[in-house]
Amino acid sequence: MFSTFATLVLSLIATSAVSAFVVPRATAPQGWDTSALEPYDTYHCRYLAIQCQDQRNSPFFSECCHPLAAGESASSLPAECQMPSGVTCSNGEPVLNGGSDDGCDDGPSSTPTASPASSPTTSSASVPANAAPAPTTTTSDVVSTTAPSTGSSDSSDNYGGYATFFYQGGNAGACGTVHSDSDFICAMDQSRYGNSGNASPLCGQQVQITNQINGNTVVVTIADDCPTCANSNSIDLSVAAFQALDSLSVGDLPIVWKFLN
Repeated sequence: MFSTFATLVLSLIATSAVSAFVVPRATAPQGWDTSALEPYDTYHCRYLAIQCQDQRNSPFFSECCHPLAAGESASSLPAECQMPSGVTCSNGEPVLNGGSDDGCDDGPSSTPTASPASSPTTSSASVPANAAPAPTTTTSDVVSTTAPSTGSSDSSDNYGGYATFFYQGGNAGACGTVHSDSDFICAMDQSRYGNSGNASPLCGQQVQITNQINGNTVVVTIADDCPTCANSNSIDLSVAAFQALDSLSVGDLPIVWKFLN
């Protein structure tokens, strides 16, 4: 049992080191609303512990991998969304029991261990050989010399970001509107969007996004925020919007984009 959890934790750490583009930042992004959302360290730890980085763009990710509201407990989520038994948190990272615990909600001790094998998954191992190469940026990469200002909507081109996609699941976005997977909408990185739980000045604005691999372009409307995007120039798209740029099997792709209004 001990070796199983040791392998789990070591693999999580290794995965986060080489696949940071699908792992939340180690520190809270600008605009993380501490009054409306759970502590960022709690979210970051659970995200890694249940292996969200290997479940991107799946129903499991939509169900389990988004931050909870302040005061909400992970124990209210389905069993597969909760912290595996035998794992606690230290400085926002999953560790074996016996390590220091900084207050992460570990759930009841009898909580079953989440297993990607029993949940839908779109890990990078399933990406076709001819897919766009995986991004090499990490969460510490600097995209521009100055941080974007919340609500900024200048029409200049923005480089260095990646497009991913997410399922709507009947949930309202941060802008307060429920959309379907066929709507052409997007979620902006939280450093641009501002406080989660509040409508941003960016809500309703249109963005033109171009796939730098094949040149395909799509226009989307901002309807949500993205606390797990790789950097300030990365954008999470609805299924239909991503398909306008490339196949869902690609998973993520390099983009250049600009505001249209």
